[in-house]
Amino acid sequence: MRDLQRALPDSPTDLQRLVLAHDWASTPLGAVEQWSPVLRNVVALTLNTRFPMLVMWGPELVMLYNDGYAEMLGGRHLGALGRPMDEVWTDVWDVIGPMLAGVLAGGGATHSEDLALTMGRDGFEEETYFTFSYSPVHDERGRVLGLIDIAVETTSRVLAERRLRALQRLGSLPHASHGSAEAACASALEVLAGAGDDVPFAAAYLGGYGAPARLVATSGVANPAPLRGWATADRVRTALERAAPVDLTGLARRWPGLVAAGPAVDTAVVVPLTAAGQPRPVGALLLGVSPHLHLDEEYRTFLALAAGQVAATVTDAQAVEAERRRNAERAELEGARTRFLAEVAETLQRAVLGPIALPAGFAVHYAPATASLQVGGDWYDVVDLGGGRSGVVVGDVVGRGLPAAAVMGQLRSAARALLLEARSPARVLEVLDGFAELVPGAASTTVFCGVLDPAAGTLRYGSAGHPPAITVSAEGRVRLLEEGRGLPLAVVQGLPRPESEVVLPPAGALLLYTDGLVERRGEVVDEGIARAAEALAAGRHLPPAELAGRLAEQLLRGERGDDVAFLVYSSAP
Repeated sequence: MRDLQRALPDSPTDLQRLVLAHDWASTPLGAVEQWSPVLRNVVALTLNTRFPMLVMWGPELVMLYNDGYAEMLGGRHLGALGRPMDEVWTDVWDVIGPMLAGVLAGGGATHSEDLALTMGRDGFEEETYFTFSYSPVHDERGRVLGLIDIAVETTSRVLAERRLRALQRLGSLPHASHGSAEAACASALEVLAGAGDDVPFAAAYLGGYGAPARLVATSGVANPAPLRGWATADRVRTALERAAPVDLTGLARRWPGLVAAGPAVDTAVVVPLTAAGQPRPVGALLLGVSPHLHLDEEYRTFLALAAGQVAATVTDAQAVEAERRRNAERAELEGARTRFLAEVAETLQRAVLGPIALPAGFAVHYAPATASLQVGGDWYDVVDLGGGRSGVVVGDVVGRGLPAAAVMGQLRSAARALLLEARSPARVLEVLDGFAELVPGAASTTVFCGVLDPAAGTLRYGSAGHPPAITVSAEGRVRLLEEGRGLPLAVVQGLPRPESEVVLPPAGALLLYTDGLVERRGEVVDEGIARAAEALAAGRHLPPAELAGRLAEQLLRGERGDDVAFLVYSSAP
């Protein structure tokens, strides 16, 4: 035991103390003093690494693991230490048992990537994914004494990528091709039917003000009658009145035959269809929750993004209907129609640009092109990543008008979802490359993506063909962030994305912007960047909102043929 204690840090973790205190003499391994040097060394290595590792020793495959692996065990953790593998992993033994037997028999190490396993570690049959390798541990004669499992749970990533594909399919629904809002709902729910692992069933409601919301479409539903009943209508009405999601539970007990296929669903979420430019929701979605997944923040975010895409589809169909009516009116109404479309476009642009509430130190600004009433493809976003860190994104889609704004909205939603999965800027841009290849009009989009850590005073970033960000120190020293650069999105398939990290100057300022801020007719872009850097340096001591206002005043003079989005961050006291 002293050898094992000496191998651990002076301040062991709770699990390390639990291993030391465990009654190993009552297990097939015997007392620690009787362990072979090979076993003691393997256990010491496992307990001292932060990567999830599991030791399985002897013919019984007795389990001993570290903190990282304990997290993957979930509720099984405290009862798993010192027990044989086949007693702990009974629900997945039919999958992993043959793998372990093959390694014990001398078949060599295994490797599984994103292996799907349905397990009951937290009290329900949970859909999980793991990448792992079972490796043998030999003695000096080559006999297999035990196995090591080096593993990482990839459930979060696999689910995020699967949900991102579903959102992309929703966002790729043809614009203005639906005959009515009801038909738009039906088309959107057909797409959601293909995402049954995350949305086992769905129901779409329209209206809800002055009269009960109308059920207009369903997917994955065997008997829609309960969805028109009082209990469902009450939750839909509550969600519309609050303009916020509302949970609906107890479905398996109340309506056992509701879902057309698969296991019974007990929980659904009513999500309002909140459309840009509308004072209140245009309807709601009732989205079933998989009984094999945790209804966590990432799951709720996906449901909200799906509802946002459906809301955009419905709004588009409603706009088409309105346009057809207006086209039938007299020429006298044409001016009102134009003003209405301009207002919708402006509201849509501002609604999808980024968050209204910003973390401390941030300010943003958007200005449409002065020569056009159309929306554009410029955007910014600030994403709270927890722990004081923020994801920052500025991007520019080629073109203008609703097509560019629609592409912009899809790319912004995708970038936000990827940043929320704690991905690096380079990885965000790599996935956006593939996403942009599937979205018509997204090719050649430029994006600057970064993760800002005020506590560490660092910015980790990557650029897909975007103008360089600008930093300025408290003393006025200017720096252009030109490292981590690559081509715009979807220009070259499989393009590796570099990233770089910079230490932000204390009490300094950071500016991210689209090219409309620095481009002027008859002038090279370097002159515009130098002008922006000079303005940033001059206002570096101002609070963020005042600094953004000063930059807009100094840099957005005259007529512009392009819209402009920029974001400033100031660490000044």
